[in-house]
Amino acid sequence: MKNCDNFYIPKTNYYPSKKEVTLMQNEKYLAIDVGGTSIKYAVTDRNAKITKMDEIKTRREPGKLFESLDEIISPRINQISGIALSFPGQINVEKGIVNIIATFPWISNLPLKSMLEEKYKIPVWIENDGKCAALAEYWKGNLAGTKNGMFIGLGTEIAGGIIINGKLYRGSNESAGEISSLLTDFTNLDTRTRFGKVAGHKSLTGAYKGTGNIDSFELFERYKKGDEVAKDAIRNYSRRIAAGIVTIQAVLDLEKFCIGGGISAQDVLIAEIRNSVHEFFKAKSSEAINEPEVERCRFKNASGCVGAVYNFLTMEKII
Repeated sequence: MKNCDNFYIPKTNYYPSKKEVTLMQNEKYLAIDVGGTSIKYAVTDRNAKITKMDEIKTRREPGKLFESLDEIISPRINQISGIALSFPGQINVEKGIVNIIATFPWISNLPLKSMLEEKYKIPVWIENDGKCAALAEYWKGNLAGTKNGMFIGLGTEIAGGIIINGKLYRGSNESAGEISSLLTDFTNLDTRTRFGKVAGHKSLTGAYKGTGNIDSFELFERYKKGDEVAKDAIRNYSRRIAAGIVTIQAVLDLEKFCIGGGISAQDVLIAEIRNSVHEFFKAKSSEAINEPEVERCRFKNASGCVGAVYNFLTMEKII
């Protein structure tokens, strides 16, 4: 019911004015993507158009994480109507509870949504980082129009988000897409043989046998200059990613995989992963699974923020 000069007008008969519609359309949201290395953030509108993204280093200690979030939120609180959060780990989306997370091992059944809403007095919605990226690509990216597809994020470990029959698949316990836990060696159950370890970006530079420590940017520069050791490192890394894709494809039978994460910006990496996937299907043409498409994510490092906004708008029933 709406009070207007002592008259009550049923909501079903109430239509917002052009000014009110404009105000709603101009609402701003703070999108935050918490990762193992950095926290990315941007103020966006309901179309999640990001013109500038900033980031700060992730501090993983208890208390320090909340200081980092406050450093991002407090200076912008008067500009925004809500907080859209992409966060690693097992997320109960309806309740906003975070649980089981390797990045922050001290977190268990953390009511993050209610904590932030109580502090900042605006709506907060939280979704898993891999699932946010999948939502971003399905909403406006390279999974748009795809019935069954998946996002794979190459980072400190491997994030994942699955679209089945045009909808985000969360699983029975909100854990679908946690592909870092895939086993790569059935004879050794050490955590170092998990997919997240053997295919995390540190395994890429760690495999380089040249002198001294180099970062991934330098590794790709050496690849482009014809360094054979760098080429082998990147090709072997790409084969490990491709092996994960083939394994998932055997279970889910998807149309397309979108590759994200910082190093996905390298054209040579996407090409090497695509070639490695194709080589398997060419060699195993009798296998009863179909070769999927492999593309780079449209939103690259912004996918977590874009997907977090989509999740916020959906949970608030704005779209």
